Amino acid sequence: MDNAATTRVFDEAAKQALYSMTDAYGNPESRHGFGFSAERTVSRARKALAHAAGVSEEEIYFTSSATVASNTAIRGAVASKRGGRIISTAFEHPAVEEVLQDLEKTFEVVRLKPVQGNITVDAFREALSRDTVLVTCMQVNNETGAITPLREMAALLKRSGIEAPFHSDAVQGFLKEDFRYSLIDMASFAGHKVHGPKGVGALYLRKGLRIKPVILGGGQEKNLFSGTHNVPAVAGWGVACRIMEEQKNQAREKIQRINTKMRKGILDLGGEINSPSDASPYVINAAFRGYLGENILNYLSEREIYISTGSACSSKKPSRVMAAIGKEDLSRFALRFSFSSDNTEQEAGAVLQALSDALREISPIR
Repeated sequence: MDNAATTRVFDEAAKQALYSMTDAYGNPESRHGFGFSAERTVSRARKALAHAAGVSEEEIYFTSSATVASNTAIRGAVASKRGGRIISTAFEHPAVEEVLQDLEKTFEVVRLKPVQGNITVDAFREALSRDTVLVTCMQVNNETGAITPLREMAALLKRSGIEAPFHSDAVQGFLKEDFRYSLIDMASFAGHKVHGPKGVGALYLRKGLRIKPVILGGGQEKNLFSGTHNVPAVAGWGVACRIMEEQKNQAREKIQRINTKMRKGILDLGGEINSPSDASPYVINAAFRGYLGENILNYLSEREIYISTGSACSSKKPSRVMAAIGKEDLSRFALRFSFSSDNTEQEAGAVLQALSDALREISPIR
């Protein structure tokens, strides 16, 4: 139950990746039959990803990770600017927040603070100014599952007449939330969050929007992201996208049942739910006051139950997310349960029983 950190690669996706490693291992930039075969593999994956995202194939650019995609989008969008306002949120993933901290040397960064755990359209409206040069707001928060109202925010930005591109770190929302990314200008995706291999990401870039490349080299991906394609990872991700899109509605219904059971069980055990009531069903953030999250995590891990205390990318640092939602006092006790279609209601029952045992056997701090 740590699927917000990474997911199991679908068997079919792993087979396709292996085939591209050992049989169809040509370089898609090579101008011979072997290279053309690899190029077709990349094209099929691009088509699958674009279809799932609700955008055109020519608007999808493969990268080595979502972190690279977000860096490319944000830095590339403001590279020609000499100042102005960037609007973001107070609980972005480090892949975005660290970039914003660096850009604060030149730009004013306004971070929207959540209200009852959620970013509001009203807060965005108040932050908008004529000198806004970029908006970058995550779709689904990776620690609480809070869903940002991207559709309404993008519509507000368009009505305002302010010509600032709208980017979203969509890593936790892609193929989980019902959203067409063509409503915004840029979005970052990660293969390993949706049952594809690690080491591959993608950037959706709206046709007609030009940004400066961050990584230079051989000119792959129309000069936006140079470097030899990770064809096995791309191929596997394409297969995973097709499977997830086919199963999306069925999977969400199943995960909603697991989420409901987990929420009720946590509350029955005396825990607190830190996720908003309308959060993505794929993530629950909870806390048991007095019981260190790390101690419960270790207890469950010894029983082959795997959860987290927050983002896997910043697990050794205090949670900015908990501070942003006004629950910094619960940061030490926070636990994140995150689900995939591999999970079952029976597993949820086993986890709740193990949590009950943990609370009985672990000594609370004073």
